[in-house]
Amino acid sequence: MTARPRAADVMNRAGASRPGRGHPTLDAEVEHVRREARHRFARFVLDSANPGSYFRNQARRPLDRGVFEEAGGLGLMRFSLPVEAGGEGRDKLAWGVVVEEIARLSRDPGFAVLLDITVEITELIISSGTPELIERYVPDLLAGRRFAVQGAYENRDPYDFTTTARPEDGVWVLNGAKRFLAGAAFADLFVLFVRDEASNDMLAFVVEKDDPGVAPVPMDTMGLHTMGLGQVLLHDVRLPPWRLLWRADALSELNTYARIRRTMSACGVLGALDAVVDQCVDALAGRRRGGRPVLDHTNVERSVGEMRMLLQSARASVYRALDGTRSADRDPYFDELATVAKHQAAESALHVGRLVMGLQGGEAYMATFPWERFMRDILGLVSGQGSQETLLIQLGQRSIVGREGRQVREDAAERSVAGLADSWWAMHALAASGGADGFAGPVAEVVSAAGLDPAGRASREEAAALLGRAHALWAAVCAGAAPDALPQGPAGPAEGPFARHATRAWALLACAVAERTGLLARLLAPRTVKEAAGELPVVLAEGLLEVLVDAGVARRDGEGRYAVDQGLERVLIGGPRSAAFAARLRRAVTGGARLLSPAGVLGRESAPGCGDEAAALVDALVHSLLGRLEGLPGVLERPGAAVGCAAGDGGLTAAALSRHVPGVPVLGVEEADRLALVWLPVAGLPGEELRRAVVSAAAALVPGGWVVLPCPLPPKRPLGAAVVRLGLAVAGGAVLTDGEVEGLLRAAGLSHVRTAWEDPALGIRLVAARRP
Repeated sequence: MTARPRAADVMNRAGASRPGRGHPTLDAEVEHVRREARHRFARFVLDSANPGSYFRNQARRPLDRGVFEEAGGLGLMRFSLPVEAGGEGRDKLAWGVVVEEIARLSRDPGFAVLLDITVEITELIISSGTPELIERYVPDLLAGRRFAVQGAYENRDPYDFTTTARPEDGVWVLNGAKRFLAGAAFADLFVLFVRDEASNDMLAFVVEKDDPGVAPVPMDTMGLHTMGLGQVLLHDVRLPPWRLLWRADALSELNTYARIRRTMSACGVLGALDAVVDQCVDALAGRRRGGRPVLDHTNVERSVGEMRMLLQSARASVYRALDGTRSADRDPYFDELATVAKHQAAESALHVGRLVMGLQGGEAYMATFPWERFMRDILGLVSGQGSQETLLIQLGQRSIVGREGRQVREDAAERSVAGLADSWWAMHALAASGGADGFAGPVAEVVSAAGLDPAGRASREEAAALLGRAHALWAAVCAGAAPDALPQGPAGPAEGPFARHATRAWALLACAVAERTGLLARLLAPRTVKEAAGELPVVLAEGLLEVLVDAGVARRDGEGRYAVDQGLERVLIGGPRSAAFAARLRRAVTGGARLLSPAGVLGRESAPGCGDEAAALVDALVHSLLGRLEGLPGVLERPGAAVGCAAGDGGLTAAALSRHVPGVPVLGVEEADRLALVWLPVAGLPGEELRRAVVSAAAALVPGGWVVLPCPLPPKRPLGAAVVRLGLAVAGGAVLTDGEVEGLLRAAGLSHVRTAWEDPALGIRLVAARRP
């Protein structure tokens, strides 16, 4: 009997002539490049470009030049440039997707725009064909050692420019001014379009900031405070002939440049627009009104649906324009699609901004939240509909469900790895049962919650043998001497609690080794075993991959390629979340080892909320909590303000605080008594020591200052909660009862005590309190 066809099989017939392959859509191509961009550049944006962005904007300081040099080192400037010039030769569609993704990840909306400007200036110089220009400037521009911007328009007709050039004694003499140049405050080079006094033709020159007579002047603007907007004044600037970029008809070249810039400007707007829509829905997710979640209200669904419609309509327009850059029939001087894309992106961004302002209420007008800055900055990035009600509501519902689904997938992926860690601890607790001095109670609790039999000597010996092989492998990998093949894993029957926990513990080890060696991150895109292995022995990589597939951490497609669970992407692309994920894996491995050895406790650098986990929490403090801790931004801006750090983790948390709160010194709590903020992780502190630390922190705060305490947030599953208590014991800390931290804060005379933020996937909550 022939199976009844599905509607989708009948309607989607594009792949009928290409069995097994289907039609390669533009969306698929864009998504492929987007994944590549995240894999290659997300860590740079999150770790290098973003820290300190809020305070740079407040201080109206431009981006650090070192960020562009780091971008050059990563190959960002080479991505879309010709191969013969040292680039990768990627087309404008791919580069536009990279610009969009960088704009989406960046806390500075203008950062992606500045990157694109210097890339396109490099293209202009390459297209001149002048060897002196190319040899002098292109290598430095590719490496990010120099930064270039363009100056053309003067709010006048190009043939009526007041900025002019005239030949004199074998050189060109330039006079005039160019206004509103992005990056002018810190640029090294300017490609300036001027009018030839004699012929009235349009010419273009490369001008260096150190040329005599050149005066960059910063501009005070409503927004885009980190873009270094400014003017360039020219007074009798004398340039040699080889600095002339085009000897005639530079207007045509300017139009070609403008054609691309319009599309790329729209890409930057699109990335910022995508980010603000996600941030808005995330910010609304925890709110309630009238006894119901805010996101359940139909008017909110409609507004979110309208934002989604505006985003997708802008995206469709921009991608069509990007795809059109590959057409040989396109007008080289005026691109209708690029113009439409920029206009559509601008209108969509402005409309979305108004919707966000309405949804966020009073927060939308506060400088400590991103909404107000988005509106100001988007007006600088761009110059600047409606649909059927039912469709808008459906779009809003789809967007909300999609956001929730993504969050569920990401949290579930992290919890699945945490479940593997539970089994890892359970096997260690079993192996150590009866001999874990100082940890007998927590060990017995974990063994009981795991359903294991501590009386079975054979099981304890088998667990110890398995863990011995596991720790030997980990030690070899950490020493850079990975074995050729994966050691023998769990053996014996595959049924029962022991077998289940042994298999899952082995998977945790594979996950930790794969993260440590970069294998896990390489699986963000489908890879063969050889491609995924990197510098690892191929047989070892294959063994690790099979364990990860069996555990559901990775999957294998029909062509034999491996890819990681998509929910783990957010902890593998780089940034504070990746560091926290790696820290949790290391804590499980090293904490388990402590149970099998007579050494002392691990110390606070391995405690939850300390060490490499701190960066994710400090990022949450600055970008999620700063506006919710009443008065803290103002206290931090006072002369002499300082931050106190009582993490005791060898300076790792203090370094994270310094990066995310630049310009404010980070001190030990005992070093000062006038602190605006004290960061005091709870884990790893015995009860009486924690009480004294809270009292000291309260005394060190200025009136209106805040103390923030990262606290473990045990999962609801019994085994997971028992494992958290055992991990705290191994780290040298006490297991606190519900409300104990809050009680200590109130006893120290602090007010406004509350859990200000929590993340079950991280297993951390931030408790905050204010000194009256």
